[in-house]
Parts: sequence; structure tokens; C-alpha cells
Amino acid sequence: MPPEGNLIRPASRPPEELLRSLGRKEDVDEVRTRFGAFLSEKVSPGAFERDRGGTPFSRELLREAGRLGLFGFTVPAEVGGQGRNWRDWGLVLHELCYQCTDTAFPMLLAYCGTVTKLLWETKRADLIDRYVRPMASGECFGGFAWSEGNDPFSFTTTLKRDGAGWVLDGRKCPIADGQIADVVMTFAKNAATGDLTTVLVERGDRGVEIAPYNAMGLRSAGLASWAFSRVRLGPERVLVQADGLSYAQRFLNERRLEMCCWALGRMRSLFEAVTMDLSTRIRFRLPLIEMQTIQAAVGKMYVGLETSRIVIAHALERIERDEYDWLWDPPLVVLKAHVIEQALQLCRTIQDVAGGYAVFEQAPYERHIRDLMCLNSIAGTLMTLAVDLGGLAAAEVQRKAKKRSPPS
Repeated sequence: MPPEGNLIRPASRPPEELLRSLGRKEDVDEVRTRFGAFLSEKVSPGAFERDRGGTPFSRELLREAGRLGLFGFTVPAEVGGQGRNWRDWGLVLHELCYQCTDTAFPMLLAYCGTVTKLLWETKRADLIDRYVRPMASGECFGGFAWSEGNDPFSFTTTLKRDGAGWVLDGRKCPIADGQIADVVMTFAKNAATGDLTTVLVERGDRGVEIAPYNAMGLRSAGLASWAFSRVRLGPERVLVQADGLSYAQRFLNERRLEMCCWALGRMRSLFEAVTMDLSTRIRFRLPLIEMQTIQAAVGKMYVGLETSRIVIAHALERIERDEYDWLWDPPLVVLKAHVIEQALQLCRTIQDVAGGYAVFEQAPYERHIRDLMCLNSIAGTLMTLAVDLGGLAAAEVQRKAKKRSPPS
């Protein structure tokens, strides 16, 4: 018997590649064929300058993305979309982030695309004509106004009845694409009932003030705060009058899946970049990549990369089989917690092995590391997810134990 590690593979079974795309070959080919030139000629060249200046994507660039079908990917063709499913969209987001050099681009597409899809699902002709059709073509952009530093039961943004309409007061910060969005899906507490409501607020509404609110990364997405001072809204702007939390979960669950897909694309590109870099750097007259401690670090990064790919692929397969719950799906929460933690760990390892080259502006890591490091907070802290999962798991263990206990 040959020693372990030297097993002979059958000639009919070639070794499987270690580094693989999340998507199928046709998904990779689609991104390269349909969007490759746009990514390399329009999106990637200005990434460094947008980041340094905190400059959001231009509307001209986003309109071109709309003409290519990137803003209406999952809405039907009859409203100007591509009519594709969420599995396809996740695979495309992954390849987009792998192939372009601005991480905020697929993030922005994901945010806007989910808002568009939720508005289309209302089946309201007025909302479809006013928002969905122009959103699908890249002429209108939607945002999600949730965060304000409080839990949903303690929101300070309030909605009050005023005759046949409503009055909105408060502030939302940050809104991921707030400098770009034309309309934001806003969550506020009904001042009379305490219910969480969902309304649509347009940037041109009187009483709306928008201010940039740049983060350490993802700066070309156009993060901003929106302040509302007695903003009057007609009844047609109300999406949900009660249980806005359940409505928000639709967005938040889809964001968890999308975020993991594009984050994995950036993890792949960073992993390949640092591995090549380590092959060219000499220490003690040896390429760094030949040192076993460095090989072990690369191996650990690969483990994080590959386990993330496997759990995302599993989630996409569940979605294709319609085995998920968009209101609260524990496997999607586990997916996000795992992938984001692996992305953060990959960034820390790159800083360890690349040294100073991981922090210099002109080196290939610093900007991308800042982008990924934002996910711990912008995506909702990992500790919050751990609390949610821990509470649910503990309750289930207790229920099962009670069922097993014989009556006294």
C-alpha cells in the first residue's frame, strides 16, 4: 500500500481544480461576454479615484449598467427586466466582483435590484410604472432606509397621520446608496399605534435633506444620511401600515445571500493576488511561498475560501428547489455569519503575510481590505447574528429535552 499522500489516482479521473468559480462555466462566460468590456473599460479604471475622493458612481455609468440589464436582472421582461432567477443572479454577482476592481459596484447592483424586485412584487400598477420600469432600465435607483442606531422597536423616525396623508420625521443613517437613490424604502414607527410601517420617500420631497456619510470602504456606493423634517406623504406612498419588520426581512434575507456571493468574488481575487505576490518576494534567499509557515497561511486562506464556496453553492441549490423562507431562514443566517467571518480572517492573514504591502495605497490590497472589513458593521454585526442563532438553538434544545423527559 503506498504511503498516505502518494495515492495513485485512476487515469480516468483527472485531479479536480482547487480554485473554482462559484458559478458554472456558462455563468462565467456570460459575465465575460455581456459585461466584461464594461467592467474593464468603465467600472474598474476609476475605482481608485472614486475611493480616494469618496465619489459615488456617476449616473451615466449606472445608466449604461441598466442598458446591459444589470438593474432589472430578476424582474420580468414585461416591465423591462431580464426575468432571471435568484440563483442566476447570485452567480453573476460573484463573477462581477471577481472580474472588476470596485467592490461597491456589485453591492450597489444588489441593493437596487432587491428594492426593484420588492416593488414589483406589490403588483401595484402605480408603483410599477413610477418606479419599477425606470429602475429596471437604470433611470431610477432605489434605496433601503433602515439603520438609525436603534432596534426596530425603538426607532426614532416616526410617521403621523395628517388628514388623508402622513407626515414623516426622523433620520436614517447610513443608507448604502443614499447619494445615488431617487427613492428610499423607509421604515418608521407609527406614532399612534407603535406599529412599524414602510413608506416610500423621494429625494425631491420637501423636507428631505441628504448628506454624504462615507465609511472606511465601499465609498463609491454613495453612502449617505437622509433627514426627514415634516415630510408629507400621500397614502399611495405607504407600502406597509403594520408589521414592517416582516417586510424588511424580505430585503435583509436576500441581502444576506447576495452579499455572500459578491464578497466571495472579492475573496477569490485577493487570494490569487496575494499568492502570486508571495511567489515573487524573497526572504532568506527563498521565495516566501516556499516557506512552510507561508504555505500553511495560504492553505488556511484556501480553506476559508472553499468552505465559503461550498455553503453558498448549497444555499443557491436550496433556493432553486424552493426550500427557503425569505422571512427568516436560519441557513441563510449561518451562511452570512460564516462567509463574512472568513472574509475578515482572509484580510487579517493577508496583512500578516504581506506586511507593509497590505497597507500602502498603491499596493493591490489596502482598498479591497477596507471594503471587506466594512462588512462586519454595514452588514449587521456578526455578534447580533450569533445572538439570534444562539437563542433559537437553545430554545429548540430545551423543547426537545422537555419532550424526552418522562412525566413526573
